[in-house]
Amino acid sequence: MALNRKQRDCLDVLNYSLFDVETSCRKPVDEQQLLPDEDELRRMFSRINYRYFSGRLPEVKIEWSSRLRMAGKYLVNDRIIRLGRKYHEHFPQEIEDTLKHEMIHILYPDHGRLFKAEAVRIGASRYARDYPGARMSYKYIYACPACGQKFYRRKRYRMVSCGNCSHDGFDERFKLRLIWSARRKGEKR
Repeated sequence: MALNRKQRDCLDVLNYSLFDVETSCRKPVDEQQLLPDEDELRRMFSRINYRYFSGRLPEVKIEWSSRLRMAGKYLVNDRIIRLGRKYHEHFPQEIEDTLKHEMIHILYPDHGRLFKAEAVRIGASRYARDYPGARMSYKYIYACPACGQKFYRRKRYRMVSCGNCSHDGFDERFKLRLIWSARRKGEKR
């Protein structure tokens, strides 16, 4: 029986084509099955909490997001850790590292020196890796007046200082300057 491509893909998903040599060697169509479910993420959270934080972190909701393009994000007001499904489909081995990083944000919301010291202490990375589709086009480029580092952003900032130069929150001396904007004609400031 000859099957068209769509029928073969459906059979692959259902796992009925195990003995068909032509289709059994292909990668599974649904790679989301490699990622742990939210119950497993909660167990991972508890294990990390007791191992590195002596169980002092409060329980938070942990969920996958198919819209999030980065590795993870902690929403302070909602007490939710969102993990990016697209990122972790590329790097499934980094789920625990991302969870550690976001758990540190429960204690320290910004990436200041206390956050960095805690990341070193528990062995969490500070930055996620790039992957295809991660970068969205940016609308603004900011620069630090002291160190000159450039920051590529989609949002317009008003009162933000360089994270490398200012150590305890906003510092007027290191306020980021807008050096480039992709404004459309007729758009008001």
